[in-house]
Amino acid sequence: MHLKLNREYPEPGEAKLIEEMVKISVERMKPQQGQIRRGQHAKATGCVRGIFTIRDDVADDFRYGVFQKPDKSFQAIIRFSNSSETIAPDGKGDARGMSIKLLDVDGTPAIAGTDNRCQDFLSVNHPVFPFATPAEFVKFFNIRDTPFVGDPLAVAWLALFHNRHLNIAREILGEIAASPLELTYWSGSPYWLGSSITAVGHAVKYSLVPSFKGTALPADPTVLPDNYLSQALARHLKTREAIFEFRIQLQTDPLAMPVEDASVVWDENISRPIPVATLTIGMQDVDSPEGRALAGECEAMAFSPWNALAEHRPMGGINRLRQAVYLASQAKRAVKAGRKAY
Repeated sequence: MHLKLNREYPEPGEAKLIEEMVKISVERMKPQQGQIRRGQHAKATGCVRGIFTIRDDVADDFRYGVFQKPDKSFQAIIRFSNSSETIAPDGKGDARGMSIKLLDVDGTPAIAGTDNRCQDFLSVNHPVFPFATPAEFVKFFNIRDTPFVGDPLAVAWLALFHNRHLNIAREILGEIAASPLELTYWSGSPYWLGSSITAVGHAVKYSLVPSFKGTALPADPTVLPDNYLSQALARHLKTREAIFEFRIQLQTDPLAMPVEDASVVWDENISRPIPVATLTIGMQDVDSPEGRALAGECEAMAFSPWNALAEHRPMGGINRLRQAVYLASQAKRAVKAGRKAY
């Protein structure tokens, strides 16, 4: 097959795989600390307010969606998290997430018929995912569900058939964090940046780079308090703001930078990330009544790559799978909590 830039190539039988993964994901969602948590990123390490400001030098070629008007600012809610499906001590090896929800965003939604006036950007502190495609993702979780021996059997399967992906998982679990505010985050999967009605645009990935990385890494995070990342975030924001540079990376080679394989790094030396916006998280007291109220509101929210404008629609099989899985997770959490899903 001759691959082209900025195109998607769904696998045959993908719809069936996605349906299977939805079933697996919803069944794995069990009550934790008195309520049903997200299927992934169950534990929040902070929820804060910020401002997302578009740079004044955004190139004309990138002026779509929220990047359409230079200097425009959006109010934002940012949720930091550990990626596990269980609530565990922060010292346990895990991917760390940052989900950004821009508020009061006008435009055509990526999912027709929805009325969300927001734009979400989801990211983790590793440039790729440990799974390439929906087929691999579903196979791994099917093996994990084997009674009594699921986890070691799933690891053995990766070692035999997808050793590179197992090494990605090991790298993620081996990374040590001092603070959620001092990590670099990547979207991992690709997104469209272009017209909502034509094929004019680019496949891109996102990254967020912090302006400050001065805190010494803990030698052994497992001996620190269970919520040490939350504590680090709270200490930081009591005395100073946190700033991230939001960058886009263009797909320049459809083979070396595939849309349908979320486990492949897009080389930043070949396609250098381009700054297009700044996320500023101002000083705030997350332990105040207002901060705790925001944290409660945040846990009821749905952060999804598909809470997006059509100009920023998610691309690739992993993102198509995430659309269905996230909607099912959101619905189950809402039903159990006795509220409308939102």
